[in-house]
Amino acid sequence: MSMAQASRRPGGLAGLTGLTITLMTILALALSTAMAIGSPLTDQQAEDKRAFIEQLRQARKGDPEAQWRVATTYVRLGEYERALPVLSSAVAGGHAQATGLLGWLNEEGRGVPKSVEQAIVLYRSAAEKGDLPSMVALTRLLPRSDPAASAYRRRAAESGSADGQYALGLELAAMGAAMGDEKQAESHQWFLKAAQQGHRGAQVAVAARLLDGKGAKADSRAALVWLKPASGAGDPVANYLLARVGLAEDSAKPDSVVPALRAAAAAGHREAQFMLGKLLAAAEGAESRREAAQWLEKAHAAGHLAAANRLGELILDAKASASLQQLTYARGLFFKAAENGNVDAMYNFAGMQHMGLGGDKDAFEALKWYSRAAEGKHERAAVVVEDLLGSTIKTTSLGTKGFWQK
Repeated sequence: MSMAQASRRPGGLAGLTGLTITLMTILALALSTAMAIGSPLTDQQAEDKRAFIEQLRQARKGDPEAQWRVATTYVRLGEYERALPVLSSAVAGGHAQATGLLGWLNEEGRGVPKSVEQAIVLYRSAAEKGDLPSMVALTRLLPRSDPAASAYRRRAAESGSADGQYALGLELAAMGAAMGDEKQAESHQWFLKAAQQGHRGAQVAVAARLLDGKGAKADSRAALVWLKPASGAGDPVANYLLARVGLAEDSAKPDSVVPALRAAAAAGHREAQFMLGKLLAAAEGAESRREAAQWLEKAHAAGHLAAANRLGELILDAKASASLQQLTYARGLFFKAAENGNVDAMYNFAGMQHMGLGGDKDAFEALKWYSRAAEGKHERAAVVVEDLLGSTIKTTSLGTKGFWQK
């Protein structure tokens, strides 16, 4: 579960030990004080009903805790209009969790006009009374420039909230990019605390750091311990990282990572789409290449420059059977990626210009792109530039470096 998903839950709902959600129908009847039920109740259902009726009695007597519990039951049932009066009474009685829950209703627009501003006011009030979900919600809603957001984040983390610990880990990771290893190490420790509580995003963060050696010693085996539960829950990043580990451990058996990559790619993970496309493009058979083109196209549509280049290469690989329209499309893919700095695409675009594939033939423009690729350390481009300069095109005293910029 992501930080945003976790912090948007109604405050405290997950921790209630009272009535179960499975008794929705019986609760709905009880909420309207209808005592007659058409079918016999189980012992547990009868006990839940008695407990709720007792909560109603206590709520009517002005008990804020009972009011909050009754309001929470109404919210579970989607009966927001019924929830608001008792919830408002609990808030007036200073109940922290009720205040946070009312903040959530305002943020979501459930039973009241949607108002993030009012939600922030209520979350602040609840947070000052120690409500952890409200603290986490504030770290999400307050602007980054607001110093209170960082304070709430740390308070939530130090109070044991997994969402708060994950959020603080993210903040420190961002600081670590500019401030060095100490912040990265602290970030890893907070991610680890949240991961140990079952926070999926934190599990993935811990694994990623163990793979990359950020804030912790690189250890792919330890990373797998955290990736497997997150992958089993369908997390796309976890599936992508599992595939990455699998390829690193045994690059000779890429087929073994295809299921994890497919799961991540289907969930929209751009790098997984690219990696899956690359693997399938290298496989035998027209069906694999067709699927490769589909995944590379998805990654390209999501802005992946290397995917655009690989998709163009896939079209060029079959240039004997490729139509003029396909070759023109490939040339356009190379150009787009080249313009955005992809060195391989620069080389490929130059090659299509040089041969006149998918558009006009232009040797001098091709040399410009070969030269850009060569300056980007593309070895084959450097060889081509040397050959072209030595045999067909003479330059000024600028020489190879920089002449194409004039």
